[in-house]
Amino acid sequence: MAFRLPLHPVDSIFRSIKIKYLIIYSIVIIIPVLVIYNLILNYTHRVVEEDIVRKNALSADALVKRFNAEISDAVLQLRLIAEVDEGVVVKPQNMYDRAKLTIASSSMIQAIAMVDANKRILFEAPFAVRSDYHDQQLPNFDIVRWSKNYAVSDLVVNASGQKVVVVSFPVLDSREQFLGMLTAEISQDHLSEVLSASSVSTSGFGFILDRAGQVIAASSPSDIGADFSAYPAAIALARYTSGSMKGVYHGESSIMAYKTMWDGWGLVFGVPNRHAFKPMTDLSGALTGTFLIILVLTVLFIGIGAQKLLQPIVQLTKFARSIERNGSTASRLPAVSKSQDELAILGQTMVSMADSLRDKQKMVEDNERYLRDVIEGIPYAIITVDNEGAVSHVNRQFERITGYAVDSVIGKLWSDIPLQANEAGIDLLRVNEDWGDVRDSETSITDARGNRRMVKLAASAIFNVQGGRIGTIAVLQDITQWKLLEEHAKQSEKLALIGQISTGIAHEIKNPLAILSGASELLKEEVDEQPRGDSVDDLVNDIHRVVRRMNGIVNQFLSFSKMNGEQVQLVPLDKLLDEALHLLKIKLRDAGVVTVRQYEEPGFMVAGKYNLLMQMFLNLMINSIEAMPDGGMLTIRISAKAEEGTAGSLAAEITDTGIGISEQAMEWLFNPFFSTKEQGSGLGLTIARDIMLEHGGELHIQSQAGKGTTMRCTFPQTLPEGEDSP
Repeated sequence: MAFRLPLHPVDSIFRSIKIKYLIIYSIVIIIPVLVIYNLILNYTHRVVEEDIVRKNALSADALVKRFNAEISDAVLQLRLIAEVDEGVVVKPQNMYDRAKLTIASSSMIQAIAMVDANKRILFEAPFAVRSDYHDQQLPNFDIVRWSKNYAVSDLVVNASGQKVVVVSFPVLDSREQFLGMLTAEISQDHLSEVLSASSVSTSGFGFILDRAGQVIAASSPSDIGADFSAYPAAIALARYTSGSMKGVYHGESSIMAYKTMWDGWGLVFGVPNRHAFKPMTDLSGALTGTFLIILVLTVLFIGIGAQKLLQPIVQLTKFARSIERNGSTASRLPAVSKSQDELAILGQTMVSMADSLRDKQKMVEDNERYLRDVIEGIPYAIITVDNEGAVSHVNRQFERITGYAVDSVIGKLWSDIPLQANEAGIDLLRVNEDWGDVRDSETSITDARGNRRMVKLAASAIFNVQGGRIGTIAVLQDITQWKLLEEHAKQSEKLALIGQISTGIAHEIKNPLAILSGASELLKEEVDEQPRGDSVDDLVNDIHRVVRRMNGIVNQFLSFSKMNGEQVQLVPLDKLLDEALHLLKIKLRDAGVVTVRQYEEPGFMVAGKYNLLMQMFLNLMINSIEAMPDGGMLTIRISAKAEEGTAGSLAAEITDTGIGISEQAMEWLFNPFFSTKEQGSGLGLTIARDIMLEHGGELHIQSQAGKGTTMRCTFPQTLPEGEDSP
């Protein structure tokens, strides 16, 4: 029970004074400081950013001009080397000597090679001339031969496996005939050193990209050879544009300029924000410190003023709120005044009231605890709803029976809780106001897990002391187990009677079956002595085998009724199903049913009783054949499923394309004497299920009216001797 005191007026006065202090100081100091602070930061940020953009653009432009000039110089050096002596005669040795001099004097070129028109390498410098070079793939060879002009490659892999950039220049005779090509590897170290030297002064970065977006040279050595094609600056350079942008480089926000170079290359030069805006950051720190000092002084001033002015009222307010929170605060109140004034008298009165409230609250809590223990100890679910049908209380037994958590149903309408399987339970809670006696009924509910439960529901109206109806209380008793026990007892009696009748029938069948067995033996011997054709032999063998199996089934049934089972043996599942199909071949042919075998792998074994399994599969196959009066397809499938730590399981599926089974009939399939066929006994599927259970397996049936039926028999797989489970 919660006891709430009205808020004392002095509390609002205390808050009002504090608010006034804050408003005055905010108008005079805090707001102007914040405005100036933001103006200075924004202006500084804009000025610094404009300066960085300008400097980046100038640096990028200067670097592009320098690199373009150095590439032009490299092309000029190759032109001098490519001069053909005596008009049309190529002398590799002379070119080799000139190439070595060029490499020695140029910081831009680190290696030069020459190939003839057939791509055979004539020399490499600074290495000696060798005659055992083989052909290799050369960048821009076809372009240079066709254009008879120089070409600059993207980043390629040379014969040594290194990523390099190559400038190619044609070797032509006096008649402008293509004689070969000179290739010069550009020094990436030189390009990177130039970028590093330009970046150090600005604490920035720079890199050169080829046409494919790969890094040729960079101020950061780890970037060389990396693919930056998805980089925003690389995308802009691919469109042959220049400009500035903001982006991220190595995880840091940066301002960068990008500019295109000759031959499709591009250069990016930038500065990380943390270096670019360092002066502004320092200024921001100074301003922030000043602002915090002013704010702290303001808070201290307000605190000291409030302490001196409102301390007595604050103490009384705290004491009253402690009573409001828990109702059991200590009965001592700090002295609010040294004299016996109104505040002192008010304090003593509040202490007396707090003591009285504490005693009453303890009594209420004890009564509530007692009632709660009684309600939770009752082994039935208890529900109370108000006049609008909203659930106001349920006990833990309700959660155990229905599966719905207590917190999830409190406050919900009773009709919105999906429990009722019929309308009896809803009507029972709609109690009229003119009666208060208990009404009960048996009904069914569906719990949170989808399980159906039988319950006994008793309900009665609840009235207050004035006689007005305030709601309804209902008690749910779970009688599902009682109902199951009743059904089990009835089923046991029924099955016992069936067993007695079936045993008698089996005894009656056994005598004529013995005559049939002897006759089939004599017929088989006569056919063996005087063969009459394969078809007659097959029919006689089938009769003999079926009669022998029927005799085994009858003996097995009689033995089963005496709790003596056939000996368990390893049965090859595929051969068992093949034999069953062979025995039914005439019935299959007459019914116009085509069989399809889908065996995942031959040789799957199950531990079981051969005759029982044969009886079960014949029964299931006959059901499928009879479900296809106009013919169809019967599919027999064997599959295995691996399970960790065991041999796994085997599944034999019998699928037909027959008339199927309705949803209503599916619920009663395994009940004895229930059959969808006019002449059916209703025992076939029940016996089949019991046979599967005896073999440690399961029988599942899936069917849809008009589309066919699948019967799945799942066995625990048995491995041959010497094999381990996966």
